[in-house]
Amino acid sequence: MSVYDMLRKMRDSFSNQQYEIPLKVINDYQIYELELEKIFSRSWIFLGFEEEIPNIGDYMVRYIGPDPFIVIRGDDNRIRAFFNSCRHRGSMICTSEYGNARKFTCPYHGWSYDNKGKLIGVPLRDRIYKNLDMEKWGLIEINVEKYENLIFGSESPRISLSEYLGEAKYYLDIIFKLTGGMRPVNTPLKFTADFNWKIGAENFSEDRLHTVVTHKTVADFGFASPVSRFGYITPGTNEVSIADLKDTEGKVIGAFGFRFTPGEHIPGYFGFRINSTFKDPRGNLLKKISHTVFTIFPNLSGFIAADSSDGSRKDRAPVSLLRVWQPLGPDKTLIQTWVIAPKNTSDEIAKRVYEITVSHFGPGGAAEQDDTSIWRGITQVARGNFSKMNTTNLKAEPDLPPLEEWEGPGIVRPMQFHEECQRTFWRRWIMEILGDEK
Repeated sequence: MSVYDMLRKMRDSFSNQQYEIPLKVINDYQIYELELEKIFSRSWIFLGFEEEIPNIGDYMVRYIGPDPFIVIRGDDNRIRAFFNSCRHRGSMICTSEYGNARKFTCPYHGWSYDNKGKLIGVPLRDRIYKNLDMEKWGLIEINVEKYENLIFGSESPRISLSEYLGEAKYYLDIIFKLTGGMRPVNTPLKFTADFNWKIGAENFSEDRLHTVVTHKTVADFGFASPVSRFGYITPGTNEVSIADLKDTEGKVIGAFGFRFTPGEHIPGYFGFRINSTFKDPRGNLLKKISHTVFTIFPNLSGFIAADSSDGSRKDRAPVSLLRVWQPLGPDKTLIQTWVIAPKNTSDEIAKRVYEITVSHFGPGGAAEQDDTSIWRGITQVARGNFSKMNTTNLKAEPDLPPLEEWEGPGIVRPMQFHEECQRTFWRRWIMEILGDEK
């Protein structure tokens, strides 16, 4: 069976509501190359926060798939992103992850560029490059747009970032706008692991089913509240899943899960104490929320969980993060994690949030180790030829109907123990991979 035959079979399975996925799509180099071409080069990818490059000349190097880009605030205060490659012979011109620069000089032959990407210097130009068009040979720039203080880049977008996020903005606003804005507490934590990027992105699409098995010890040892996502509560009005959020082209873009903690012992706003009043009706929703998890296609995920800790006798605070699953191949992923907190959170509380978040989702975090050990196993067994014949499935159906009185977009159900949200991710994935392929 060819790769395209396998992918068409998967597409037909989703069209027929069977939701079967060949295991081989997890670990196949041809599929990885298709993902780079058809997904990562055309999607809006999160690159970082404005706060990471606050001053003119500040830069950070970030990636779209394996492609490195210099994200820099130019002399005109505009944020741009340039392919980190000299136009002369292709050498990487910026080898530092962060810094401040008025110009970049290639270490190979000395071509130099200003912080707006313009070619400004070529050694021996007057003698041997007399016909070189300096305007033509500046650094290659990609599209950059912002949602609030979040910076996104796209190599060849079909639609604007706002159109791309579409209905997901209704819920992103609750986190990144109505709170007064979220800020990064740290530069991103980075570590690599031997699993396919799609597993992580799918998991954060509200895979509640795995939490009570994979992460049982997190709740058992008191590191998370029993009413949190890590505990088991009979489905009801204390939680919702939100699937099939769409962009302005009608393509599914993401899924969310929210939990509403009953009682007064955990404050709203995801456990952060914020004194705010809201004219926006979504403010009433924000006041009730204690936990959320989400994925925006293809590889941006977030997780906030109130009432967490890294020790039974330590102060409790939220786990709060945003992360990117950067593919380094079909069987390797770079996980980049930003710990986030409301902008008006004190440094003392932000430090505690950082400590707790890293204890759960850092390179040696408890929840991280639970997940990645399993994800490595999935990726490993997907490597061989027999995995083409092994289909996995997302057949778990919700047994409660959508909420009719819910004001926001998406398919909203008062339960999370199903696989409707994960199907949102895979539906978009197979649509992009095959495109117009018949």
